[in-house]
Parts: sequence; structure tokens; C-alpha cells
Amino acid sequence: MTYKAVSSFRMTQTEGKSRQPFRCRATHPRGNAELIIENPGSTPSNTPVQVTIHPPSRDAFDGPFRNATVLCQTKGNRKAKQVNWYKNGSPVIGSNVQYWTGTVGTQTVTQSKVEVTESEWDSGVVFSCVVDGEMRNTSKRMECGLDTPDPAEISVRVFPPSFVDIFLSKTAKLKCRVSNMANVDGLEVSWWKEKGGRMETSVGQKVLQSNGFYMVEATTSVCVDEWDGGDAYVCRVNHPELLFPVEERMKKTEARNARPPSISIYPPPSDQQPGLQRLSITCMIQGFNPPDFFVRWLRNGEPLPQSHWLTTTPLNQGEDPINESYVAYSLLKVGAEEWGAGNVYSCLVGHEALPLQLAQKSVDKASGKSSAVNVSLVLADSASACY
Repeated sequence: MTYKAVSSFRMTQTEGKSRQPFRCRATHPRGNAELIIENPGSTPSNTPVQVTIHPPSRDAFDGPFRNATVLCQTKGNRKAKQVNWYKNGSPVIGSNVQYWTGTVGTQTVTQSKVEVTESEWDSGVVFSCVVDGEMRNTSKRMECGLDTPDPAEISVRVFPPSFVDIFLSKTAKLKCRVSNMANVDGLEVSWWKEKGGRMETSVGQKVLQSNGFYMVEATTSVCVDEWDGGDAYVCRVNHPELLFPVEERMKKTEARNARPPSISIYPPPSDQQPGLQRLSITCMIQGFNPPDFFVRWLRNGEPLPQSHWLTTTPLNQGEDPINESYVAYSLLKVGAEEWGAGNVYSCLVGHEALPLQLAQKSVDKASGKSSAVNVSLVLADSASACY
């Protein structure tokens, strides 16, 4: 007579693939037997892989080229489908990415390296490795523990439109910024009129911050007359990591004692000219309130590129909180030959308290002094036009 015994157990296919081969061992007074059981079939395509990122060591930059590599490694029972690198959120492509895959024991290992210069690492550039939807980030600040915000501390800020944007586009663009998000899944951002309904909202792409979290901006546009009239608007934000939705309210803040700027323009100093190839023309804008303004430079009536000049931020001239008064400077660099040729340079200033919101002063070598020039720009009939 013969007898038969059966022993069995169950587990998921994924777990079974990760733990095979299995051994079934039977013991008996007449002898022992062992059977090795293994399923040679393919590993399920959705089996997760372990993803790790490894920053460069400090001495890795000691070579003559002052560069090193950031390593992204995956381990699992299958080959990673794709490894993508990002630098501050922008894709990294080209020959500075290395790739290797092989088998270690029963696991498939994939290693991808991206080159990083010492200056990039020291400046806090964030390197991101994305494998099958899983992201790992590293930067010098993160590895040194300098960027460790609480993922729950999501920040919501609203930004009013600038005067220059309103002047050029004839609309008021409102911006709402949501930052410090570990991910953007489930994020909802919308603009509302405080005394009205929901507004058309444009939500931008997620941007990787230097601390490894994400930031998203949402914008909407309103009529200038509504913005100037004091209408209020609300940005509403909901996210799975927020206990309650967040609302940020914004309206135009009226400046007390608004006043237009006085404009002065100064030719290059006489002691600056001999032997210099580049000269400086200075425009002083002072006595204005509110502080929002813009400057443009013209040569013979034609606009110059913004790379040719530098404008300071406005500074409060006094300590009187009621009668605020601001001053700013703009410095234009011109070629010595261009100045000597008699070209006329104009400093064009925009401010909401100016007539037509514009004024300009001009100077040239022949006169050696500034003069007021009529503004001859094509303006819209009304800055508040909105359809």
C-alpha cells in the first residue's frame, strides 16, 4: 500500500517572483527527498523596482576638470523601463549621461550617471532621477540638511499685477503661487471674484524648487477699470496635504498721497570720457508714490535693448509713513563713438500718477544738458478698455 501527502501555500505572483526558487523537502524513515520549484515565466511588468539616488562625494571634484557624477540606481526582478534625468526641472540629454544594466544575484541592477560640475553642485542645482514614475532628488543643500521644509507646510501667495504689465497689455494679470508641495496630485487652484463667481484660471506646469518640492502658479486676467476700482479677488487652493482649503484675498492697495516723479537726466561726466570705450548716462527718478514704475531708454526715438541699462529698485526717501516718497536711478551704457556722433538719448518713465502715465527727458553731447521731449507713443484710448 502506498500513501500520498500534499502540502501547499499561497502568495501573490509578484512576491513569488521575488522569492523564488522554492524548495519542497520531505523526510521519511525510508529516505528524504527535495524538489526545487521555479517559475521561469516573465516577471509582471508592473513589479516595482527600488530606486535610489547617490550624490557625489566631496573629494570627487578633486580631479583636473572639477566635475563628478550623480548616480541613480534601480534594483528589482526586472529591468527598469526608462531612466530620465532632470536638472532644476529641465530634461538632461546628451553625452553626459551614462547607462549600465546587469544582473547581481537574482536581481537586475540598472545604473545611470549624470555629470555634474563643481560650480553646479555648489550653487544648489537640484538633480532629479525619474524611473517608472518614481522620482528621487538630490542637491548640495538637501544633502547638507539645509533644505528640510515640512511637506505639510504648503505655501500660498498672491501677487498683484505690475504697472508695466497693465500699461503694456491693458489688462491686470493676477498670480497665485502654490509652493512646497511634495507632489501636485490632487491640486486644485482657482480664482474667484469676491462678489461674483469663478473666473477662468490658467494653471501652469509644475516647477521643481531648489528644496526638492514643487511649485505651481495659476493666473487670471481682469479688466483694468475693475482692478483700479477696488474689486477684490480670491485665490482658492485645495490639496490632499492641506487640512482645509486655503483662500488668499487680494485687491489694489491705493497709495496715500500719490504723486508723479520728477525726472532728471545727466550726460557722462567729463572726467569719465577720455580713453573710455563705454560711457554712462544717468536718469534720476524721484519724489514719486506709489513705488511701482518702469524705465525704458531710447536712442534717436528708437527703443534700446534692456541689456543696455540697469535700473535700481525704488528707495523710500523719508520716514514719513503718510507722505511716502521714492527715488530710483537708471544707468545706461553707451559707446564713446555713439555718444560723440551726436545721438539723442531719452529716458522714458512710466508711472500711474503721470499725465498719460508717461514722461521722458533727453540728452545729447551737443547740448550737454537734458531737455523735455513730447511723448509720441500710440496709446490706447483708455487703459481700462476690456471686452
